[in-house]
Amino acid sequence: MTSSIDNSVLKVLEEKAKRAIEIACSIGEIVGYVSRTSPSLIDEEGGYVVFDVDPVIYFQNFQSLMQASSYLGVVDIKTLNLVSLRVVSVERRDILAELDLPDMYLPLPHTEISGLLTKTRIKAKPLLAYDFETNRVLTANFVIEPQSPVVLLKQPEIIQKVMGLPEEGVFLGYATVGDTPIFGGNAYLYAPLRAFYQHVLVVGTTGSGKTTLLKNIIASITSGFKLQNNNVSIIVLDPNKDYVSITLKPLWYVLGEQSEDVVLAKKTVNSIQSTRGLVIVLPITKNVVEEYIEKTETWAKILKMISEDYVHSILGPITRRFKWSYEISKVEVVEEPTPRGKLRLVKTKIALNYGDFIDEFEYYIVPYALRFRDFKPREFISLNPYFTRQAKDALHRLLQTLVEKNAHVETIYDLYEALKEARFRLEEKQRKGIILDPNREYIIELVRDLAIHKSTLENIIRQVGALLDTGLFDVYIKGQGEDKYLHEPPLEHILEKHFEFFHGYPVVVDLEYLQTHSYADPEKTISIVAFRVLNRVFDWKLIQSKMRLETQPVLIFIDEAHRFFPSRSGVEEYIEHVSSMIDRIARLGRARKLGLIFSTHSPRDVHDIILQLTNTKIVLRTDKSHLGYLDLPQEYRDFITRASDRVAIVKSHVLRLGYSVFKTPPPLVGHYDLSAI
Repeated sequence: MTSSIDNSVLKVLEEKAKRAIEIACSIGEIVGYVSRTSPSLIDEEGGYVVFDVDPVIYFQNFQSLMQASSYLGVVDIKTLNLVSLRVVSVERRDILAELDLPDMYLPLPHTEISGLLTKTRIKAKPLLAYDFETNRVLTANFVIEPQSPVVLLKQPEIIQKVMGLPEEGVFLGYATVGDTPIFGGNAYLYAPLRAFYQHVLVVGTTGSGKTTLLKNIIASITSGFKLQNNNVSIIVLDPNKDYVSITLKPLWYVLGEQSEDVVLAKKTVNSIQSTRGLVIVLPITKNVVEEYIEKTETWAKILKMISEDYVHSILGPITRRFKWSYEISKVEVVEEPTPRGKLRLVKTKIALNYGDFIDEFEYYIVPYALRFRDFKPREFISLNPYFTRQAKDALHRLLQTLVEKNAHVETIYDLYEALKEARFRLEEKQRKGIILDPNREYIIELVRDLAIHKSTLENIIRQVGALLDTGLFDVYIKGQGEDKYLHEPPLEHILEKHFEFFHGYPVVVDLEYLQTHSYADPEKTISIVAFRVLNRVFDWKLIQSKMRLETQPVLIFIDEAHRFFPSRSGVEEYIEHVSSMIDRIARLGRARKLGLIFSTHSPRDVHDIILQLTNTKIVLRTDKSHLGYLDLPQEYRDFITRASDRVAIVKSHVLRLGYSVFKTPPPLVGHYDLSAI
């Protein structure tokens, strides 16, 4: 009876062993079998298996087998589950070590290559188990049977499952061991869109590959690669003009470069490509318009000339550097009425000749300026976070009274001059013979009636002056009546028509152009526009949600986030304003599919609230002193301080194992440093 049972068990095991080998051969290459002489083990702290690799197989596949932390698979004979393995140790011994001879019997040191033809002993830790029948992935909390075949995996779909990697989402790159992509670059690393709604922080030193990674993420989303929802709006706050060239082809593609990195890029370049256009929000200051206002008669021609010169400023340096050529084939000025005001933009079509081929793309250039009369009191005050608390209260009461009394203050310049005159009156330095506009006189009376303290008035004047110095307010552009000044473009309308009219092109806010054409402090100036855009998008999401209207996901990329959200600025009011704003947007944005992606070179330089609110952190090569802010496990800390360019550790709750190392390929879109060129 016992013998019959034994034979039955043996027959089942023989069939399963045969089936395990068939499965292993179908998904990769068998490199060994779990040892018969060393135990496989599982306990409360985990388990391990030991297996030997034939020398011929080892030397053919040593790049995948020689590194600690590399990954393999094993088909367990008993369950026929595929279990992922992480290599813990690799032991190589010369044949003389195998003979275990005493030192006195060893010959004098000399090279004997045949002594290397010994088996390699590998110890590995089981991670996750994939059940082929149920298509489920579970923790590998069972012992692996001896003689189970160990396999070098090659099928991307199987690799994704057994590694616990998301099978769809935004493409980040290729899973690696150290700097080397595993499984021949067939382990793709995706981040599900939901991770972006819970916000992402990208950290890395200059030159480590932050901008390349962000551009590849943008290209992945706009291409719809491995995404079920293709309608995702992207907004980029770009302080360095890094993103306006993403419509171009990547340089390695044009020059026909050949390298291991380019091979990686070619694996996805057909699925992830340069966007066919951009919506460029271009801040137009008084300084910009003054260069054109005498050259032409109408606002439309002014905007047309500004847009053409802007395109030349982007493409001219690049094409001259590489001896390419381009032509602006069409320029069209568009004015469209919307429920939130007029939308003016300039559509430009461009043909770029790379020498061997011609590519076409388009820019929708949206002029951006602000008009004082369009702002409610609280909106206007929130533009500048440097107002003191007392100044905010006093200015709000003053502006609200003006609204209630229908006092007409046409421009920010009128307000500023009236406030300055009020200061003179408070100091009893009234200048005789000067007659102000009645509305200005009313402001002076209000300052006195509201008992605004001298120091508070000084702060109001200083900070209103800072807004005025940006050059963004009340930009005269040869219009009549309501069209006398440029209006703030209705960003809400752009988002609502993003896929119908703007083809889903990324929206890039060119803050570098603003810095170049404004007299004000660059950091203050770009922050004013950045905060305004953030708040407008958030308020639109909030209003649509209250009306129970569905809106598409919106992802906002904030490059050099430390410039907008510093850890310290010397002004308490600024830090308080910034932290409360980002906390409100980030926390409420999660439920409304509004995601923030921050990029910075040092986590110490950004406000703590960003570290707290970003559930996914991507760390490229960084300084050792920064690691304490990022809470990386010890085994990753030494590695990331010396990692190659574009290699990163991602820490996220969306990953089954919590962490993954990956390498993003060379830029999949145009990546040209305009400042360097």
